[in-house]
Amino acid sequence: MGYEKIKEEVIETTLYIFIGIFLAFFINKGIGIILSTDMPIVAVESNSMVPTFYKGDILIIKGENNYSIGDIIVFSPSQDSVPIVHRVIEINEDGTYQTAGDANHGKQLPFEKRIETKQIHGKMIFRIPYLGWIKLLTMDLIFKHPIEFILIILTITFIYIFLHK
Repeated sequence: MGYEKIKEEVIETTLYIFIGIFLAFFINKGIGIILSTDMPIVAVESNSMVPTFYKGDILIIKGENNYSIGDIIVFSPSQDSVPIVHRVIEINEDGTYQTAGDANHGKQLPFEKRIETKQIHGKMIFRIPYLGWIKLLTMDLIFKHPIEFILIILTITFIYIFLHK
């Protein structure tokens, strides 16, 4: 296989990767518009809601105007924080919500005692077990081990090129 052919295949593979990322981004945005939320698909990052769902599950989220006791909501305690997935356990007199994780046995963190509607991305409407592990492991690899991630991508690309001569 000549240098030009390898170069062409690397460019083509890179293009496919970028098209895939582009499509995933816009599909996610489209689902978000349909479900009235900025965060339609969430990977569960902890076991605070066991046995309802587990770390690594994917949740489909739908935005609502009002939430009820028992709803499982996704909210951001602050603008820069990781979203939290917990159950509404109480509605305060001022219309804010209180949550707790099912596995937390009623214990609440301070930010769970007064959640405003504007902090809530939506409520869980569907769960897909295990599929979130792909996202969790990928993000862990990208952010904690970026060099290894790049080497894995390059290795996969070159294996693909040489197997498809």
